[in-house]
Amino acid sequence: MKKLVKIFVVAAFALGFGVTAQAQTRSDNMSASATVFDAIDVEKVADLSFGSVMKGTKKYVAPGAIKGVSSDNGTESIAQAGSFKVFAGAGSSVTLSFNTLANLTGPNSKTLPIIFNQNELGDPVVSLGYGTETSSLTQLNLGNNSITFPSTTVDSKNGTYVYVGATVNAAADQESGSYTGTLTLTATYN
Repeated sequence: MKKLVKIFVVAAFALGFGVTAQAQTRSDNMSASATVFDAIDVEKVADLSFGSVMKGTKKYVAPGAIKGVSSDNGTESIAQAGSFKVFAGAGSSVTLSFNTLANLTGPNSKTLPIIFNQNELGDPVVSLGYGTETSSLTQLNLGNNSITFPSTTVDSKNGTYVYVGATVNAAADQESGSYTGTLTLTATYN
């Protein structure tokens, strides 16, 4: 009988371990998700051109200004605002970055100051901005601008325009000649 009791004790002990180990198994589920956005893209539409600028004057080109004749102290010249098209996913977090362009470079490495978001009178204006209408631009600045990308259609894709206007300030003794510079717009998903 003693042997039978030992067998029952050992069997109960073994069953207890099996039940305990089985009771310790746990599981849970997790979901996997992804948000797919359109490929980000930037396309230049038009270069920023001030046309002729007289020495000793400031000349402002408004964002969205269409190529045409502008008056500068009685002298007419062709001027045009610059623009880009940017494509990205609607509602996505995007950084629009501009290089710092403070001067245009001309003959003999002379410089011509270029000023953004200020008109020829020095008043603050939105001359660097994004939107589908130039009358309601959201201001951007040189450097980094983090935005929530709008839900607007450009060329049958989700996109927006970035309009570029600016002011140049020619000194009274500014060297005559052609002055150029490069404004680069980079768009990055955050």
